Amino acid sequence: MNVHAEAIPVEPPAGETVLVAQGVSKAFNGIYALKDVDFDLRAGEVHALLGPNGAGKSTLIKILDGVQPQDEGTVEVDGRERSHSDIATVFQELSLVPSLSVAQNIFLGNEIRNALGLVQKKKMNSIAKELTDSLGLHLPPEELVENLSVASRQLVEIAKAIHRDARVLVLDEPTSTLTKADQLLLFKSIRDIQKSGVGIIYVTHRLTEVFELADRVTIIRDGRKVLTADVADMEMESLVREITGTEPDEPGPAKKDFDRYTHPELTTTSSSSGPKLQISSLAGDRFSNISFTASAGQIVGIAGLIGTGRTELLETIGGVRRGTAGEITLDGRFVRFKHPWEALHAGVALVPEDRHRSGIILQHSIQRNLTLAHYKALRKGGLVDNKAARTLIHGLVDTLQVKTSSIDSPVQSLSGGNQQKVVFAKWLQPGIQVLLLDEPTQGVDVAARQEIYRVIHRFAEEGAAIVVASSDFVELQELCDEIYFMTSTSMSEPEKVTSDTTDQYIYSRLNERVLESHERDQH
Repeated sequence: MNVHAEAIPVEPPAGETVLVAQGVSKAFNGIYALKDVDFDLRAGEVHALLGPNGAGKSTLIKILDGVQPQDEGTVEVDGRERSHSDIATVFQELSLVPSLSVAQNIFLGNEIRNALGLVQKKKMNSIAKELTDSLGLHLPPEELVENLSVASRQLVEIAKAIHRDARVLVLDEPTSTLTKADQLLLFKSIRDIQKSGVGIIYVTHRLTEVFELADRVTIIRDGRKVLTADVADMEMESLVREITGTEPDEPGPAKKDFDRYTHPELTTTSSSSGPKLQISSLAGDRFSNISFTASAGQIVGIAGLIGTGRTELLETIGGVRRGTAGEITLDGRFVRFKHPWEALHAGVALVPEDRHRSGIILQHSIQRNLTLAHYKALRKGGLVDNKAARTLIHGLVDTLQVKTSSIDSPVQSLSGGNQQKVVFAKWLQPGIQVLLLDEPTQGVDVAARQEIYRVIHRFAEEGAAIVVASSDFVELQELCDEIYFMTSTSMSEPEKVTSDTTDQYIYSRLNERVLESHERDQH
């Protein structure tokens, strides 16, 4: 809807088909990225497009957008061949110019000019404000984009698409870097856009968003469409099964293979009958008054919004930060770590939120990354035994099912899920008693997420106490024995989860509790 037009065009009624793609195929070097894919989009609907990494989603989006030509098939909008202006795509890497204002970005390449050819800045600012206000983004149109949050930049990109009168809006992983509050703002804007008759294609790995937003879902796997269905007819378990092509309870790494690396230290009886890890009134950067326990074999969840201090909490337990008050007790012994290596020596390992910056060295090979972590076991007379190192690394890669052509491959060549498995492989060694996981599946697809869950459960079965901090509340429900809710000041009582608790209930319940706690803190 172009708000500065003389007459507002009449949108087709909701439910009428806006976009139809038929028999779309695309091959690269003789290998099909897409094969005979059909897809349709209705006016005013949110249609989720799902699939594992490499399934062909990005290729389909680029073909629909006209960025990439298809080898076979047709793409039509409103019964005609689609034009460049019909479809607007908001990619993860935004196309805004940071040094320009909000209004200048919205009108970039389509500026309003008078009879003399001069840009009508005042009129552009007025229209830009009307557009952004309609999306709940109340900010001056003269504000430079470089000063905006990620969520605000996304909404500016969406406003730019709406101004173009796009009939179809494609959102590619729009919440991957957003806080929960920003997600709520984005979801409200999406629902408002639906009312105008614009069809929305929503690409995501976060399946809870599908149930919250989408009307229909299409799943692509290995370049082929495997399913199109109404979301109301789907359940979380069946959705995961269709995306991954596997059963949810498919076995993960074999216990006997884990035992090769963790036995006997990790599986020996604890020297204390109490919890493996006990946190008492702990305080530090951005958190205070935190108390909880984790026993051997138990997975404890920490639910909280970005900014509540959950990352700082795990880093304090893991020796990255210094606590200012309270106690950490490990296996019945009081500990105070000044450095991460002290925590690791005591059996406490941290898998950080940002694996690229803190978990692995992307440019180095898999072997070099894992050799650094297992150096103590591999050194021989002060030097690394290369033959033993290669044997160990091959075993770790096989055990954790890391998909790679060679252990000499740089870690940056791996998918996000396989990169995360390399991080876990660092700590698959004797003596690890506590595993701290900060957003363990961030940025990985659904199939890789299920594999990582199986790895985490295997660590717990080996006797480690595991603490998982996550903003994905359904993830916590699937993984954890109990869940604590962290606010910006403290921790509330745990929420017990049971096998008969539904995904829809746990998501809404956890979401509600965390937001309530956050709201109390703001007051």
